[in-house]
Amino acid sequence: MKHYLVTSSQFIPYINLAYEDYQLHHLKEDECLFYLWQNHHTVVIGKNQNAFKECKVEELTESGGYLARRSSGGGAVYHDHGNLNFTFIAPKTFYDLEKNLQVIIDALKHFGINASFSGRNDIEVEGFKVSGNAFANTNTHSLHHGTLLFDVKMEDLGKYLNVSSVKLASKGVESVRKRVKNLKEFNPTLTLESLSSSLIQAYESVFDTKLETIEMDTTACGDLIDYYSSTSFRLEPIPTFEASLHKKFSFGELILFITTHQNMIQSVQVFTDSLIVDLKDTIEALFLNQPFRKDVLLLRCIDQPHEEVLIDIINELFMS
Repeated sequence: MKHYLVTSSQFIPYINLAYEDYQLHHLKEDECLFYLWQNHHTVVIGKNQNAFKECKVEELTESGGYLARRSSGGGAVYHDHGNLNFTFIAPKTFYDLEKNLQVIIDALKHFGINASFSGRNDIEVEGFKVSGNAFANTNTHSLHHGTLLFDVKMEDLGKYLNVSSVKLASKGVESVRKRVKNLKEFNPTLTLESLSSSLIQAYESVFDTKLETIEMDTTACGDLIDYYSSTSFRLEPIPTFEASLHKKFSFGELILFITTHQNMIQSVQVFTDSLIVDLKDTIEALFLNQPFRKDVLLLRCIDQPHEEVLIDIINELFMS
């Protein structure tokens, strides 16, 4: 197995995300990539999220920031130069999430920081979130990427993110500022360079390999860069709805909007930070062009992927 290291020379999120996407779809079946990258003043939302719900888009734009949407699920995150992003891409036959997480945990342990994987997708230190993680797949490869907050401007994190009160209430905290913490607060000597170096060493140790450093080449990524920067991809338009559900489930937060005509469902839109990759598509296909009736929709759940999750959603929808 070949293991490559790329450290991005770019700080524009559309370039970094497009490069990551390109590699996910073009790496060979004997190739793995460890990718380290940073963005300038950016809010990145999950694949299935509502940009205007998650982010103060106008304020971010006016301040010179970027609003980006990634190809993976999960929630919105704030990036600046005090945030280091990591990406693991590997063939499905070789992909090992536990080893990926061990790389991060071992790298932090080098600085006397004892981290652990918590909940659906967080890495925490002493109960504070220091990293969020998300996932994507192709037919041949799997991707795991995440953030490491080592010296993020916390005032900006709170300024540009609209953190859901539903999500915060489920965690028993009052604000986003109280739940996240910079790694430098646990070890003031930490720098971007030392953190990057520790991650590389930990990767080589955990996977018992030597990373081959390659230069970042975005020559073939032009169309993907245009796609990731396009308004149509980043800011999906929101129609007017007649029925809605907003609830925090065990699998993540879900916002569901429905329009009907003569009690038939005409449109369905789902926003979620769930890590269930196909949940949005499954819900929309299940509801569309069906009678807006609980018994009909529950019957359609039988033998569907994520059957229990779908039943919970429908039950909550008709209670609201």
